Amino acid sequence: MSDDDSLESQLRAMLRDDNGTDAKRTDGQRLDRVLHRAHIHGAVFDLLGLVTRWGWVLTEGGSRGMRNLKPSRRSNNTSNPTDR
Repeated sequence: MSDDDSLESQLRAMLRDDNGTDAKRTDGQRLDRVLHRAHIHGAVFDLLGLVTRWGWVLTEGGSRGMRNLKPSRRSNNTSNPTDR
């Protein structure tokens, strides 16, 4: 695994971009844009992680709940340990 992931390299390229639309922007404006993109990226992955975990919780709870929907009978044992 490399030390520099793709998001980080994209953010660094955005920050270093001296041509195009960023030529007129100040360093502070460029930094704000880069940090905004990083926050959006982080928030999306946090939201996906949250939905994934809750999905697992709901499916696990649903499957365990479905087991309890069916009526179950106790076996008819005539020998009860408390009757002795």
